[in-house]
Amino acid sequence: MKRILNLFVGCLLSTAITQAENQQPNDTVSLKKYELGEVVITGSRIPIARDLLPVPVSVVSRNLIEQSGETTILPALTQQVPGLFVTSRGIAGYGVSGGSAGGINLRGMAGGAGRVLILIDGHPQYATIYGHPVADAYIASDAQRVEVSRGPSSVLYGSNAMAGAINIITRQAIEDGNSLSVRLMGGSYGTRRYSLTDSYRQGKWSGVVSGNYERTDGHRPNSGFELFSGFGKIGYDISQEWKVTGNVNIAQVNSNNPGTVESPMLDGTADVLRGMSGLSLENNYGITRGALNLYYNWGNHKINDGYTEGGNPRPYLFHSTDYMGGLNLYQSVNLFTGNTITGGFDVKLYGGNAYRDPVTEIYADHIKLNEVAGYFFAQQELGRFMLNAGLRLENHSLYGTEWVPQGGISFRATEETHLKFSISKGFRTPNMRELYMYAAANEDLLPERSLSYDFSITQRLFDNRLSMELALFYIKGDNIVETVQVNGNPQNQNVGEFANKGVEFSLSYLILNNLSLHSNYSYLHMDTTITGAPGNKFYAGVTYRPGNFTVSAGAQVIDKLYLSTGENARTSNYTLVDARVGYRPWKWGEVFVKGDNLLARKYETMLGFPMPRATVMGGVSLNF
Repeated sequence: MKRILNLFVGCLLSTAITQAENQQPNDTVSLKKYELGEVVITGSRIPIARDLLPVPVSVVSRNLIEQSGETTILPALTQQVPGLFVTSRGIAGYGVSGGSAGGINLRGMAGGAGRVLILIDGHPQYATIYGHPVADAYIASDAQRVEVSRGPSSVLYGSNAMAGAINIITRQAIEDGNSLSVRLMGGSYGTRRYSLTDSYRQGKWSGVVSGNYERTDGHRPNSGFELFSGFGKIGYDISQEWKVTGNVNIAQVNSNNPGTVESPMLDGTADVLRGMSGLSLENNYGITRGALNLYYNWGNHKINDGYTEGGNPRPYLFHSTDYMGGLNLYQSVNLFTGNTITGGFDVKLYGGNAYRDPVTEIYADHIKLNEVAGYFFAQQELGRFMLNAGLRLENHSLYGTEWVPQGGISFRATEETHLKFSISKGFRTPNMRELYMYAAANEDLLPERSLSYDFSITQRLFDNRLSMELALFYIKGDNIVETVQVNGNPQNQNVGEFANKGVEFSLSYLILNNLSLHSNYSYLHMDTTITGAPGNKFYAGVTYRPGNFTVSAGAQVIDKLYLSTGENARTSNYTLVDARVGYRPWKWGEVFVKGDNLLARKYETMLGFPMPRATVMGGVSLNF
């Protein structure tokens, strides 16, 4: 594996050096999307240069999302974001309940328990009964870009952002007129992916609608998957200073759990319906800006846990419903040159119920919880230094008050070089499953807490064509909820501690106007090993556009990925190579073919769930 990695990196560097030497001095290009100092909002609620944020933020552009060719957004994030890994079990779909994939790990902290927060336009998104994201509900065609805050984001977003936050910023109509795009794909294992997006802007009105359909027979028996999703967004500019936007997302997912290779599953099905909606009123007066956001999310899950050969079908389906509604209000003000202060107020109401037999087997009976919080985030420029400080005061209906501080400093050594350091607290309140459901339930659980130290350097070279970021981190946490044996019975308790440290590196290089390189690497050391978090993760991808062709290729190397822990721990190490070739015979259309795992490697990201060997998809993209 090391030979493959060294060979691949050597080829990339050789290509980069050769092309850079041959580049003509009069080449011109828009460099904004290659700058590490681009504007982001996830770490501060308001737009700020990425160089000035104390916590590292990765940005995955619309371009990179489209190149992935996936219906859901998580595969693109796995490749493009250092320190982030998402488990998979098939060519499409993640599923829920037993045997499900889509577990998000960031810096060795599992998102399955709710330690990585998914946001859509700043609104929290997860199944409140279990406290974890529903990976199949986050659709690639709905996203304009994705910002990933690598490090605790609890000062702005509260619980569930203990490890970081993934903010999916939805599409918007930018240019006047109507724009329609259609993508049709088909390939291995009867897989089909259809997508349609239409955007419109005229005067003060703008809107986007999209729909997606995906289905596959799966690469194993009983591993079929089907998804339908719809998205709508409408905006109105009330004046130059005020704008109102509303959006709604819905996803219907039907998935099958094939079980492990050793214990194949029959009738392991899940019928999941997720809905998300939001309404935003924004203002921008230059010296002050802010927004009022209202949101409501809900889910309805019907699950057949299935049975193995020789067993009996389940007499009842597992049924759960959940909801989350709330508001966030924030406003920033520039009191004087170099100063910005943002104050905010959050309210979140959530709950749900779960049962198998609605009379005798009820797990959660219409539980209702709430959180109320206020926070501020301040930035002060002093010469070459930018000081950052934040504080959140959160009150939970079960746990009372939680103080969440954050502080950091950014130093501009030169216009192209920035050094940053931050200290951040993260926390997570136990979810309803841990508190109330099943034999291990424990209503006396306390919140989990962590403290994270980050140091990073950002560097731009060659007139901003090359941008790099190096980040070092150390995270220590306690009160971690684990299931232990108490008097011979399982029980959830606050007994866990962890200390994770690591290195993250990312690079983006515009070698020529039509040749670019994206690469990232992360090293993770965990004193308490968990599954789904590789010790080493590397990705490099090249995109070349000669004439009407677009050629892209990438390689991902995963090393020391634990599939199980303990005395009989098993690890997975593998290298994946993918490629895509597109040809644009018309200005409004492209024909393409893409292949994944082209080396046909045998690998797993979950124990007992082998991934497909080489797969090929072909299709057409049309833009009108």
